[in-house]
Amino acid sequence: MDTPDLRTADKALLAHAMQDARDYTVSLLDELAAWRCGARAERADSPDPLHPPRLAIINPPLWELGHVAWFTEYWCQRYRGQAAPLPSRLPDADRWYDSRHVPHDSRWQLDLPDWNATRRYLLDTLGSALDSLRHLPETDRALYFHRLALFHEDMHAEAFHYTRQTLAWAAADGLSDLAPAGDIELAGGEFLMGSPPAAKGFVFDNEKWAHPQRIERFAIAATPVRNSDYLAFVEADGYRQPQWWSESGQAWLAASGQTMPRYWRRKDGIWQQRRFAEWVDLTPAQAVIHLTAHEAEAWCRWAGRRLPSEAEWEYAALHAGNFEWGGQVWEWTASAFAPYPGFSPDPYAEYAEPFFHTHRSVRGASFATHQRMRNPRYRNYYEAHRDDIFVGFRSCQAG
Repeated sequence: MDTPDLRTADKALLAHAMQDARDYTVSLLDELAAWRCGARAERADSPDPLHPPRLAIINPPLWELGHVAWFTEYWCQRYRGQAAPLPSRLPDADRWYDSRHVPHDSRWQLDLPDWNATRRYLLDTLGSALDSLRHLPETDRALYFHRLALFHEDMHAEAFHYTRQTLAWAAADGLSDLAPAGDIELAGGEFLMGSPPAAKGFVFDNEKWAHPQRIERFAIAATPVRNSDYLAFVEADGYRQPQWWSESGQAWLAASGQTMPRYWRRKDGIWQQRRFAEWVDLTPAQAVIHLTAHEAEAWCRWAGRRLPSEAEWEYAALHAGNFEWGGQVWEWTASAFAPYPGFSPDPYAEYAEPFFHTHRSVRGASFATHQRMRNPRYRNYYEAHRDDIFVGFRSCQAG
């Protein structure tokens, strides 16, 4: 059965999706709380999964769970345009959970509610959001903030998968073998990039609005690069050959000291990769994952290829029927994350605008991206050195 498009869904489907997202979030909290208690019962010095090491690439899980509840409450009940927001049901919620004003490093030191109080906050804020939804007219404008809260929660669900990988927590892996690689020849031409203003439903501000783009003829791989393709570069000692690396890539190499992808190792002559808590043999036909943009570009130079531009990627996703996207790994592009012509931020102005020109555009979706999030015009973005996310790349024939 086809998954309904939650960008345009009616109130009943939207309510069901919000309940589904919150059920997952609450189940995650319950899992972590049970794990914490079990670990402490088994061994007094076991690390508490709700309070992991302070790392720049993750949030403390207890803070992140409370933030998800706060975001729903703020945008679905408290926000009133230019007027001051209504108070939260938790007197200190803004001090704890407003990511716009709570620096990342401070989140490990906050006097947060315990896991049980956080669970109640998650349940109560969803209940209030669903109550308010029932009284809204069924228009895109009226449903905007409930859709925003839903997709925000789905993004954090995927981020929790990143945390599991970073901290070697157990999780199910969703990677599968890719079809044999081959290029798709595209004639190019002019197309409208971005979401059209007349489109019904929810649109992220960084997708606004559709504007003409001219694409020259090009050839792009039908699938992302596979482990076997990237292994050839590693075994050719590509990490130690500076001619394949950009200046920023060489700086990253020097700082990281890496000679292979982050979660790879060679043990007893066998290449392996860490997938969450387990080391498993490298699967040649699966998409290569956990690479920086620097590594992707180095492989392309070595292979006589290049990364697609963001416009080329979207053109291929919209016009090539056998272009496989949105089910394995996010994909680096060659383009800086930048605003479309005439951009203006939506009320949640911190969603995209602060990251223009400092981040790289990433397209597609990963196995951990909820189906309702996937859209060929959806734009993601990360700094080029990030390799903790579920990201790989595909390549184009060089010009």
